[in-house]
Amino acid sequence: MKLRKSSMCLVGIAALMLSCFTASASSITDGTNDIWHWAQSGTAWSWGGNVGNKPNIDITEVSYSANENKLTLTLEVKGTIQSSEKIFYYAYYNSTDTKYTLIWSNASGYGWAIKEGSFGQGQNLTVSEDKISVEFNVLGDTSKVDLWAYAVEYTTLGSQTTNEWWGDWAPNEKFTYDTGTPGDNVNPGNDSSPPEKKTPGFEVVAVIAAVAIALILVRRRY
Repeated sequence: MKLRKSSMCLVGIAALMLSCFTASASSITDGTNDIWHWAQSGTAWSWGGNVGNKPNIDITEVSYSANENKLTLTLEVKGTIQSSEKIFYYAYYNSTDTKYTLIWSNASGYGWAIKEGSFGQGQNLTVSEDKISVEFNVLGDTSKVDLWAYAVEYTTLGSQTTNEWWGDWAPNEKFTYDTGTPGDNVNPGNDSSPPEKKTPGFEVVAVIAAVAIALILVRRRY
């Protein structure tokens, strides 16, 4: 009888522990062939949407899964993840108190988590065919607030007179750049006052460099 009562007590404790263990997961599915294209030659520039010939940056899903100790952030594309200095992949997850970030470009990737007073590096970053994922130690709350991703490809970086760019966002609502007159994908000629954000994404190159330097310094400290 005592053995039976002890067994029932252990089962009850185990059930209570499992009920206290919290796990969460969320994903955003993105349609294909929905890439934006921007081009500039001199002072002439143009916008175009619904581009379907860039499968390697065409995001199909961004997702995260979390338990009380680990959080995994994943980005998937229609084609194949590319290792190119002119292609960048980004995924973001913001919980109520922590920001998790994934960046991949040119066969190198970084993941970091930032909470007020705390900084954590991503672990086990993997790339396999159409998917990138990175794992984090959970720093704070993991309840979902915001989840999104984008991927970009350039023909040139740093040129001031000739640039071309493609980008995809998941969800599409995260695309916030001014494309000029609604319904008009092309603004021909020498436009002296193009939209303020006519060069989307080019500023992120400097951001990537700054992040890389910061992570190197953090690794040296530890």
